[in-house]
Amino acid sequence: MTQEHDDLRLRAFIDTTLQRGDPKLPPEPRLAELIDVSRGRLRTLLKRLEEEGVIWRHVGKGTFVGPRILDPKSPDWFEGISLADIMDARRLLEPQLAANAAISARPADVAGLERCVAEMSSTSSYVQWKRLDERLHRLIAEATHNSLLLLLYDTLRNQGGTGLDQRLNAVFGNDSAPVETNRQHAAIVNAIKSGDPNAAEQEMREHLDQVRAKLFGLRYCIIP
Repeated sequence: MTQEHDDLRLRAFIDTTLQRGDPKLPPEPRLAELIDVSRGRLRTLLKRLEEEGVIWRHVGKGTFVGPRILDPKSPDWFEGISLADIMDARRLLEPQLAANAAISARPADVAGLERCVAEMSSTSSYVQWKRLDERLHRLIAEATHNSLLLLLYDTLRNQGGTGLDQRLNAVFGNDSAPVETNRQHAAIVNAIKSGDPNAAEQEMREHLDQVRAKLFGLRYCIIP
């Protein structure tokens, strides 16, 4: 039989596997038997499907149908992700969190945000200010009352934690809290309190743009 014929049979088997709701293919020896091809021919077919994105393979775990799924619990899933990548992701996610918070926040959420902003404005310790800054951003995520969005925020923040904190400390870590950043935070919270999702989204995006520009230079000042 031709390789094209074998390829069609493998694809048909994959379709059947998906219909059963099982994304994992059998081990190669068993799969070769099921579609009646040699192990060498099977490897060639699987390599082509992997290049097309039809399947993905994990050494020691097997072959799976569909795009590769990132596992946040894996220590190597974020290899190659830079601090700039993390800030780019925050710029996409957090403005939407702020907008959602403006719609979903309850009086208790707003009160907590206002208390946090007030504490940030009154502290002269950068270490204390940094702790409150982290708390404010998470309070905004909590105010969405969407567990999945909160999980996305925590995953992003936790994976970028150490390196980003070191960069923030190098740029902002002096004896006084950043006054301009306090003003930006207050504007975000006021927009959330007013129930204005557009303003909350815009204020958060401008805030993160300014932080990113300070962290990584002028090339990040203007983002279309």
